[in-house]
Amino acid sequence: MKFATTQQSAISSNLLTGTIVGGFVGLVVIALIWASVAPGSPRSNQLAYEEIALFGGPPSTHSLNSTCQGDAQFEVFIQNPTADNVTIENVTISGSGVKNAAVFIALSNACLTISESSPVIPGNGDFQLEGYASVPLRYTSTYDCFIKFSNGQVLNETLIAQS
Repeated sequence: MKFATTQQSAISSNLLTGTIVGGFVGLVVIALIWASVAPGSPRSNQLAYEEIALFGGPPSTHSLNSTCQGDAQFEVFIQNPTADNVTIENVTISGSGVKNAAVFIALSNACLTISESSPVIPGNGDFQLEGYASVPLRYTSTYDCFIKFSNGQVLNETLIAQS
């Protein structure tokens, strides 16, 4: 009789251990399924900016048959985390005696305004804007730079013109 009691205790112990292990494995499987089905962290729909800079020097002029020639430049690297293309609608520079200066885009045979060239930041991509100022910019002077985008976002940065 003592043998039967020991055997029953061993069976009961194995049943309890199996239930605990099985429950734990079940929870892990459910957690893995939930993690693969649940939505991830929300992505930002705002453009991200890096490497923004302003360079002083003589201006460029608008031209339909020659590229931009001046050294006064505005550069910014823009990342678009959304699936939609975003157009740069306007870029202006103000400050240090300059009021609403235009920025031109250099093409292989032209120097066009932003509205004429309509630069596009591709969806889930990036774009480097290399613009040329329509007015001279003085080295070490401070300027306010505005970029307006088709998604309604506006970049407003105060920069010091570098050499």
